[in-house]
Amino acid sequence: MLANQPARRHKGESWVRVLSIGGGLELKRRYFWSKAGGGIYPADALLGITLSNLSPAMREVCCTMGVVQDFAQGAEDLRRLTGVGVCKELLRQITEAEGLAVAGRAGSAALPPSWSAAQAVTPGGGPTRVYVGVDGVMVRTVTQAEKEKRRKDHALRRQQRGRAGVANRRSLPRPKAGSDERFKEMKIGLFYDQSKTRKHAFATAGNHQRFGELLRRHADALRLEQARETLSLTDGGPWIRNQLLQHLTGLKAMLLDFYHLGEHVWDAAKACWGDGEEGRVWARQQLHDLKHLGGRPVLAAIDEAKKKCRAPAQQEALRLLRNYLVERWEMVGYPAALAKGWDIGSGPTEAMCKNLTLRLKRPGMKWDTDNAAALMNLVALRESGLWERYWQSRRTA
Repeated sequence: MLANQPARRHKGESWVRVLSIGGGLELKRRYFWSKAGGGIYPADALLGITLSNLSPAMREVCCTMGVVQDFAQGAEDLRRLTGVGVCKELLRQITEAEGLAVAGRAGSAALPPSWSAAQAVTPGGGPTRVYVGVDGVMVRTVTQAEKEKRRKDHALRRQQRGRAGVANRRSLPRPKAGSDERFKEMKIGLFYDQSKTRKHAFATAGNHQRFGELLRRHADALRLEQARETLSLTDGGPWIRNQLLQHLTGLKAMLLDFYHLGEHVWDAAKACWGDGEEGRVWARQQLHDLKHLGGRPVLAAIDEAKKKCRAPAQQEALRLLRNYLVERWEMVGYPAALAKGWDIGSGPTEAMCKNLTLRLKRPGMKWDTDNAAALMNLVALRESGLWERYWQSRRTA
């Protein structure tokens, strides 16, 4: 009997079929029950099958296949490599259910990060430093209209089977609401050290407020306050800035990704001077000044350019560039950042966005938003160095 559990009486035995890497197994285990504590199968906890009739190793293998390729190919590779037959639909259900479990446990005491802020020492024995990256990525989703059409077609096929004398083994599940738009934004958070060897990522399909709550939870799990230097490096989106200011009040600095700003500078140069050499010279000069002198010379250069470029389109391009810079003024202190050895480019965050959505953006793929986030969080386990620890915890769940 398990420790710290109410006393239960033996109520008999029951068979269960478990799918393992070695194939299907029929297991007989004892059932214990009490009025206060309900019923349990102690053997299920020891075998790691309390959550599903799959062995922990089988769940891991299924998810490994499910996060790297489409479910049909994953099911075929699973059969070929292990000899265990799992259809693509079951593989999908296993993978997505596990991803939802990951999202529920990530950032909690049940699944702590693989590193802490106190370990993020800069090369040469410098101060501990942690970067915070945030971004949003668009994922194609299944709309409500598509859901209704699929369900109607499925119901029709069931009727046809019934007329042919082929029984439907199960009733249709309850309908699941579809998306109100063809594309939805997934929000990604990333913590990493100066060497980029320590990373901790997560994703959510929730709104800005939900993302901010998760950001705070993951920051606490990493013990972000222990780092001597904590700074964000983002594209400066308003929702990102708001959540950082609300939930990470201890940030030493908020930096605007230099390459995002550079795109705006080049757009303004092209609008004013086309693709000619004059525009290229102007853009390069502004980027140089931003890095080494700060933003004030660039504001002056924009004001001077407005005197020469009088066309409405040129004036508008320069106005937009000036506003973009002024609105993010506290994020463009590049000379001071470079003097401290800080990064000014958000390459690690951009790479993480690509890695977490690579599986979702295969040709023809559409997702429910919660399942998209589930797959992303499974991939984030690998990226965060938590894959092995997570599956070990599932074996003892």
